[in-house]
This record gives sequence, structure tokens and C-alpha cells, in this order.
Amino acid sequence: MSSIAPDHNTTLSDEPAPMTTSQMPEQGQAPNTVVNDQSGAQPPMVPFKERVIGVAKKTRGTLLGKPELKEHGEKILQGEASIHNANEPPSM
Repeated sequence: MSSIAPDHNTTLSDEPAPMTTSQMPEQGQAPNTVVNDQSGAQPPMVPFKERVIGVAKKTRGTLLGKPELKEHGEKILQGEASIHNANEPPSM
């Protein structure tokens, strides 16, 4: 059985420089992405419960072929309608 010896002909200049903590991407992010961009208007924050209902209505409308139900779900997700009435703005 033969063992493979490490190649001692490489120099330190052949190896990339190690990343510092300021250069490393945060967990769950791709390198070179903007972490916090506050340059534009932020969409309204829709509560979790309403987002779940909005996604459910959008999915149900798609599967059952009811475009008005799908549109209501989309409006809920955008913060433009309440979960009870498609024409009523959400109460904040």
C-alpha cells in the first residue's frame, strides 16, 4: 500500500488569503449581498396570521378557479385588504 505524501512545492502565495469576519457573509446570505437597504419605501408589515390567511386564499382561489378569491389573497399579502372583506382596508 502506498501513501500519498503532501506536495511541499506549494508556496503561501498560491493559497487565497483567509477571510476576515467583516468580509464573511452572514448566515443564510450569499456573498456580496446588501444586508440592510433603506433607500426605498418599505411595504406595509402584514401580521403573520394575515399572511397565512392571504396565502391560503390565494392558493384556494387558484386551485378552485376563483380569480376574485385569488385577488383577495394577493391584496391581503400586500396589506391592501382585511382578511374579512376584500374592499375594506386593514385595520392597523
